[in-house]
Amino acid sequence: MALRNLIYQTIIWRGLYFLSVLVLNIMIARYYEASYSGIIYFVVNSYALVVIAGSLSLESGTSYFLASGRAGPVELGSFSLLWAITVTAAIAVALWLLLKLRLLPEVYDQYFMAAILYTGGCILSNFFTSLFYAKRSFLVPNLLMVIVNLLLIAMLPFTGNFISRKGYIELYFGGFLLQGVLLTITFFMIAGSVQKVILPGRKLVSGIFRYAFQALGANLLFFLLYRIDYWFVERYCSAADLGNYIQVSKLVQVFLIIPMMVASAVFPVSADKNRNISDFKQSILKISRVLTSVSLVACMLLAALGHWLFPLIYGPTFNNMHIPFLLLIPGILSLNTLSILSAFFAGQNKVWVNLAGAVLGLLAIIILDVAFIPRYGIVAAALISSIGYLVNMLFSAGHFKKGQHITLAEFFYFNYKEFGEIKNHLMAESFIKKGKA
Repeated sequence: MALRNLIYQTIIWRGLYFLSVLVLNIMIARYYEASYSGIIYFVVNSYALVVIAGSLSLESGTSYFLASGRAGPVELGSFSLLWAITVTAAIAVALWLLLKLRLLPEVYDQYFMAAILYTGGCILSNFFTSLFYAKRSFLVPNLLMVIVNLLLIAMLPFTGNFISRKGYIELYFGGFLLQGVLLTITFFMIAGSVQKVILPGRKLVSGIFRYAFQALGANLLFFLLYRIDYWFVERYCSAADLGNYIQVSKLVQVFLIIPMMVASAVFPVSADKNRNISDFKQSILKISRVLTSVSLVACMLLAALGHWLFPLIYGPTFNNMHIPFLLLIPGILSLNTLSILSAFFAGQNKVWVNLAGAVLGLLAIIILDVAFIPRYGIVAAALISSIGYLVNMLFSAGHFKKGQHITLAEFFYFNYKEFGEIKNHLMAESFIKKGKA
């Protein structure tokens, strides 16, 4: 299948999944209001870190070996299922002990079952969506996850009548496990084996671990860069402010959907050793300018309308989103450019640039969060996040410019003709093969 068609499939089906997530998120925010929904998503954020640590990024290794044809789908699927079950059981035992010893905040006690449902479901989903993608199948995994989200969306209006508020939250976390189970069963059905389990040999397992450990550090680092401020906000701010801030942060993630999809096309082109690097860097600059310009227009609209639009969409308790969003606009624009630069350096086998930039950005965020969030709350958190993202982007841009006559302004100034050029060439085979726009 042509890379252009793969990109289209990714945008369509992955975009549909993200849309269902956005609608579900908005409805939960409206029904449970800022204070309660903020606690829910804070707990989810904490468990997401557990998922990254527990999975060890092994899904990157299994998908690599399947995509490269070095291992079969049944043995990799069997390994994924066994690892997910083992890690989920270990997480359940560890969490139970931590709660018994009172080493975790009391809020986690009421979400013990949610932790099992969420971590088990997410680990399964991460493994098997990666395996589906490695087989260039985007429709099936995203359609299954969309169906589950639509079921949760359909049930939410019955909360308070046929379903208790607490009961729905249990269903919400159960949805993650349902997605993981459906993906697992469907993958084995397509692979032609539902009952047969073929475990990979020691050599293959060793290769999966070696490959995955290269990605684990980066995944943990970038997760903390984007979300470590949640813990500071939860510690020093009210539950309502936490809910408002998390929704602003989720809005930032919406702005990154398209850049990350485009980055997936930049990576394989950047990895081509026969490419004229100067020409390709000019293409990178044009892509960066287009993405930044589109995001800037959307940000300006939300900046003008957000004061009344955010409470209208999310509910009246989300009346403190506007100022944090305004302060995060520089961060959004920085992340648009950074997404493309990170894909470029990864393809050039210069992952150290991405890691070093993330370390600098994370250090800036931690130091400033400690100093200012206790006094200035979510306003400080938003501004500091923008600073951290900007530091990361400037570091990467500085290395991108080396050896080239490129100024920092070239990442941002815009020529309207480039809209047409990007439209005609970004998805075209000529762009993929030549790296010219």
